[in-house]
Amino acid sequence: MGEILGAVVLANNGHSSLLDAKFESKFVKVLAEGIESTDGKMVVDEKYGKLVRILRHVDAKTYHEIYAKRLGDPNQSAKVGSFKEQKRKWSHPHDRS
Repeated sequence: MGEILGAVVLANNGHSSLLDAKFESKFVKVLAEGIESTDGKMVVDEKYGKLVRILRHVDAKTYHEIYAKRLGDPNQSAKVGSFKEQKRKWSHPHDRS
């Protein structure tokens, strides 16, 4: 869900006031120690972490409205029937059929 939320916020960058998006900065480190249960986990680490912007608030109702409208877009790649069809769309980006 985080990837979808992030994509909606980024895609609506010019309209972030509609989403009432609020960010904060924190020092974050991604664990990669060869331990399957913790690899990929993000932790706050003031000493060794990298400074990143974190989305801490978004207007949920507006987010869902924007997301629902995007789902109705016939050019969404997730709605394409096959890889062959997607390749055709990539080869002819201005062909809306």
